[in-house]
Amino acid sequence: MKETTAPREVTTAKGQAGSALAPSGAPYRPGDTPEAAPVVLRLEDVGVRYAQNPAVDGVTMDIYKNRITALIGPSGCGKSSLLRCLNRMNDLIPTAVVNGPIYLDGVDINSGDVDPVQVRRHVGMVFQKPNPFPMSVRDNISFGPKRLGIGGKTRLNEIVEHALRAATLWDEVSDKMDQPGTALSGGQQQRLCIARVLAVNPEIILMDEPCSALDPIATLKIEDLMRELVREYTIVIVTHNMQQAARVSDYTAFMLATEHGLHGRVIEYGSTKDLFTNPRDKRTEDYITGRFG
Repeated sequence: MKETTAPREVTTAKGQAGSALAPSGAPYRPGDTPEAAPVVLRLEDVGVRYAQNPAVDGVTMDIYKNRITALIGPSGCGKSSLLRCLNRMNDLIPTAVVNGPIYLDGVDINSGDVDPVQVRRHVGMVFQKPNPFPMSVRDNISFGPKRLGIGGKTRLNEIVEHALRAATLWDEVSDKMDQPGTALSGGQQQRLCIARVLAVNPEIILMDEPCSALDPIATLKIEDLMRELVREYTIVIVTHNMQQAARVSDYTAFMLATEHGLHGRVIEYGSTKDLFTNPRDKRTEDYITGRFG
């Protein structure tokens, strides 16, 4: 897949970069977010509903290469539904209907001639709860490459070691390669799942609240790992932890839900620094300061 061209840089009237917002609850449209990195994912008026229940409405935004983008907002605002759109995981939910194009390197992944399995090869997912396969540490990592037709013990061992080193787990499990992945600690299991994603060499890694089930020390290791991985990968993360979003992400999108008169709309999107220090929408300020949510 080819990269798209980064959108034309736009600045505010004062010549400064800032965050873009959706006035009066209107869907967000790209605005004051200059960025030199190419766009790797582009969403255009994306919506999701489950049967007749809308979950995401009119989301238009760009995701930049080798950046971490955080999706924040109260429970039920559509963050995870939107995240699952990015590698067509919503296809696995019978009642889910996704509208609007999502361009991965210029190709609409929702097109009927695009194989969702290939999409997930390029866009990996790490879930909220660690879910290692009921097999050895080694087999957890080699599972994906084997499914892609990669064979040979030496080559697979190289992939396994490289993935575990990239996930900063090799030193902890190099002598436990034939032990069950489920025998590792919670934090180690989550890094094992990240290594499993890395083993198939994706372009993008999606993380759905990857630290919510972990203790503070394990959480810090995952956050440090994200900042290392973003040198090679693009990361999109859903988090309820405002401090985490502020610490690790380059861009943040704030969403609101049905109880606020909306159906999973992006209210404000821009650089994390701008959104947290100088939010343009009062609803964003109220959320990040703890007045609701």
